[in-house]
Amino acid sequence: MNKLRPILCSITAVIALFGDGEIGNSTLPIGNVVIAGESQGKLKLTPKGLKLIGDYEGCRLDAYRCPAGYKTNGIGNIHNITTDIIDNEQVARDWILNIQQAESCLNNIIGGNNITQGQYDALTSFIFNTGCTRFLKNKDLTATKISTYVKEGKFSLACLQLSHWIYGGGKKLNGLVKRRKSEYLRCIE
Repeated sequence: MNKLRPILCSITAVIALFGDGEIGNSTLPIGNVVIAGESQGKLKLTPKGLKLIGDYEGCRLDAYRCPAGYKTNGIGNIHNITTDIIDNEQVARDWILNIQQAESCLNNIIGGNNITQGQYDALTSFIFNTGCTRFLKNKDLTATKISTYVKEGKFSLACLQLSHWIYGGGKKLNGLVKRRKSEYLRCIE
C-alpha cells in the first residue's frame, strides 16, 4: 500500500461518470446508472444520499487502511482490492456496487413498511459505512436495535439510534460523530 502522499480523487468527477453526468441535487431516486456505456443497475438512493456517502467517505485512488483497519480504496471500498492504484472509472463501478449492496441489505428488512426517501438515504449511508452484517447483528449475534426498529417499521426510532454508532476500531471518531449527525438530519427530513 502507498505509504507516501495519498492519491485523492474527486467525488464530483466520479459522479460525472454516471450516465450523462447530470445527477443534480434531486430528491428523487437516481435510477439506472450507466458507466462507460455499460449499465450498472439501478439505485433507489437520491443525489442527496449519494452526496452524504461521498462527502464522508472521501475518495482515494490508492489503497490505504481505514480507521477500523480494513484495506480500502475508492469511496469506502473494501472489496476485491487487487491493485494499489485504481482509476476513477473503477472507483465509480465499485461505489455503485457497494451502494447496491447496502440498499439490498436495507430492502431485505424493510418488508412492506413505508419508508421516506430521507430515511432510505440515511439508512443506506449508515449500512454502507458499517456493513450489512454489523447493521443487523451485535458482536454477540443478537439483533441490533437499529435493525430491529427498521424491521418493525419504527423508522423514527431507528433514526435516533444513529447517534450511538460513533466508534471505529474501538475509538470514538469525530468523523463518525459528524456523519451520524448528517445521517440523522437526512433521516428526519
